[in-house]
Amino acid sequence: MLDDPGLYGPRRPLPLRVRPVPGESTGSFVNRLAHANGLSLAAFLDRVGQGEASAYAERVEKYPQSTEMYVNEAGLRYLAVLADRAAGLLQQDLPSLGAEHLLPGQEAAQWWWRWEPVAGHLVRYCPPCADAQGVGQTVWRMSPDSWQVCLQHGYWSDDSRGRGPDFVQLAELPETVTAQRVRQQLAEQWGPAGEELFADAFQVAVYWWTRMPDTARWVRRAWTAGLDAREMRAAPLVIYPEAAELARAMVDFEYAGQRDTAARTRWLESVEQLMSGWGVDAAEGRQALLVWLVRHRTEPPELGSPAGRPRLALARGHDRIASRTGSVSQRSCLTWQLGMAAADM
Repeated sequence: MLDDPGLYGPRRPLPLRVRPVPGESTGSFVNRLAHANGLSLAAFLDRVGQGEASAYAERVEKYPQSTEMYVNEAGLRYLAVLADRAAGLLQQDLPSLGAEHLLPGQEAAQWWWRWEPVAGHLVRYCPPCADAQGVGQTVWRMSPDSWQVCLQHGYWSDDSRGRGPDFVQLAELPETVTAQRVRQQLAEQWGPAGEELFADAFQVAVYWWTRMPDTARWVRRAWTAGLDAREMRAAPLVIYPEAAELARAMVDFEYAGQRDTAARTRWLESVEQLMSGWGVDAAEGRQALLVWLVRHRTEPPELGSPAGRPRLALARGHDRIASRTGSVSQRSCLTWQLGMAAADM
């Protein structure tokens, strides 16, 4: 027994073990553990404590892509015993079990199955990755963004719950694979500043797509992926390459440290040339760039260089708005959201 589950809790693990996938949603893991042991979800939950699974409990089991499970401390201990895995290890693998997400209440074990996650998105796990780990069922992971890219197998997955493919294989969209590599390189080279500048660039591209979804290269990518060019699900996938290239241009601007009017004008003109090459109307899209330049026109505070990494501190105007964690929209100083009307941006 890994933890003391209390007077009324489970005393032994279930006969068959299931190993969690790092980043997996609690609901996904619990479903897999229950089914591996021949239990219905309701029968399994009876062993975890008292809880609420919405007015239609059967839909929770049927639609794991729409729901997430949360527990209090006692519920976590019960789950740890059933899974034969230390509570701390479960918390490392299952983000929704983190201390910040535990339900209140210290006495009786409690669980709550919400229709929407508290933080992040439920995104399908890459099937070849699951197969390589011997996972026989569908796995849903918690992701800060509504999509994930598997570079090893060239899969794009998202939180889509409607029509269309469950996954997009990127063999015919190599520019999207390259864009994901650029995003990772920026994070590795520049740390949080690189991640936040990618987020800024992505938000600018969201602004462009909202106004110009019929841009030829974006339509072509959507059709290649088997998606409708104007559905929001397609937007992150089709704008990814331009966002990555724009992010590199933003890094160059920040690293140069020249913020006077002439420097900002030169940078704007260089990006508008990029837009022209992409077939993006510069006159329609330059407003987003101007907003970004306003956020980044002031000098950053003086900071020391992190060990092994060149210094790149972002402007105060950026830091006052952007978050250090979360989705691309949260990590950006540009606050509009995908799905907003153009007039609201």
